[in-house]
Amino acid sequence: MRNTFYILCLAAVMMTGCGGQAPDSDVRNANEMRLRYSQEMINARMSAWYNKDNQVGFPNSNSTNGIIQPAAEASWDYVPGVVAKGILDVWEYYQDSAWADAWYEGLCAWGLHQTATDKGGILDDLNCTKVFLGLYEGAKPGGRFENAANAAYFMEQLRRGARGLEDHKNRYTIASGGAEGGWMHKATDDPSKSYYGQMWCDGAYMGQALLAQLLAAGATEGTNLGWNDVYDQFDASWYYLWDEEKQLPYHVLFTDIATNNNARAIHEAGYAHACANDSAIYHSEEYWGRAAGWYMMALVDVLEAYLENLGIRDEGLGISELPSAQHFDEMREMLSQLADGLVARQDPKTGCWYQLLVYDDTKCATQGIDDTGSPKYTNVAEGGTQCNYLESSASCLITAALLKGSRLGLINHAEAGKRGFEGIVRTFVRGEGGDMTITGSCQSAGLSKDRNGSAAYYLIGKDVPIQDNGEGKVLGAFLMAAVEYERLGMRD
Repeated sequence: MRNTFYILCLAAVMMTGCGGQAPDSDVRNANEMRLRYSQEMINARMSAWYNKDNQVGFPNSNSTNGIIQPAAEASWDYVPGVVAKGILDVWEYYQDSAWADAWYEGLCAWGLHQTATDKGGILDDLNCTKVFLGLYEGAKPGGRFENAANAAYFMEQLRRGARGLEDHKNRYTIASGGAEGGWMHKATDDPSKSYYGQMWCDGAYMGQALLAQLLAAGATEGTNLGWNDVYDQFDASWYYLWDEEKQLPYHVLFTDIATNNNARAIHEAGYAHACANDSAIYHSEEYWGRAAGWYMMALVDVLEAYLENLGIRDEGLGISELPSAQHFDEMREMLSQLADGLVARQDPKTGCWYQLLVYDDTKCATQGIDDTGSPKYTNVAEGGTQCNYLESSASCLITAALLKGSRLGLINHAEAGKRGFEGIVRTFVRGEGGDMTITGSCQSAGLSKDRNGSAAYYLIGKDVPIQDNGEGKVLGAFLMAAVEYERLGMRD
């Protein structure tokens, strides 16, 4: 019944404007064929990728094989949001080619029966709103799939997402004790429970990057949100997360050791440390690769949104006059420092990055000996050892940010980005055609009383198994990196 529903839904959607109205001829020259990992990966994985252990996907109206339905539809979650954004980033670049139409059509069919959340509480839940940015671009007046009804629906979902961010700001902003103005990553109204008072690197991508894109899209009318809210999140977090000596960000900051159960448990285990510049604020112990990637990608996306809002789209030539208003310069300096720090940690042999950024593969943990604070383990069996490893999602996010930031003239690390992408292809991409996938990604990681943030936790904790099945976080990040590499290749 589910497949029948999606077939009927996709067919109906296409009749109303998701597909069928775009030009049917390719306009780009034949040279575009020489670099297209993005196309191959989308065609192989759009309808079959994993959200942790669950195989899900989007409809894919492949013109050769008919409508490809996923075994299970992707639900509303930040992971599908990352995958969808990656697909739509690729579609935006290749949209003049008819073979890319299927990607938009499939995501349009999916998006028309999704509703963005308008409630705060968990920044991750808001991230999926980003799918409607790309869908609106296709459906708006003058878009490739121009459709007034669809455009109106997608814009309303963007506005719902903005209301969700406003609700989060009003209810879950740190008011005192340091990091004032920062949005808690996950929170309840009870400060003794959940993740009250924590800011994660991840939240920069899920929260303020989304806000900047909504502001640039004109989707925040009627809210109390503005550009200063975007900067306030970096201002609240950078000061406590950034390690000047290591030139890397910690994963999480804590503002309430006294009353919050999670923060207190991590501190008592010895893995939360008082910040040197404010003893009332604590930070987690380790430098997790994907967290740094989220934070860097957030800075790039935010600065891109600032430029778009000002009508500046000077690609590849360097931006001669950058705005100084709205703290642009401060955020660009954060990006520059973070980019320099991560390039310094790039593995010289492969061009990729490790799960734990300050160690090589001689850093190991053994289940049953190393304490991770977790009641069970899924990465290795009892007595098993896992050493630090080259991790694909971090490598893809960092590579995408280096390439995109360099394309926009914000940083100058295109060569490191190229080495990164070529290393990703050699190290993690497996199979060809319909069997292509990407391996070597950490399933998940977080900070709570049973996820203590130690080095051992990131290697053998209960929720950090290595996924080789095309998990969504690495799939979306790979597509973002691939299209930036392909843009660079076309320009060269």
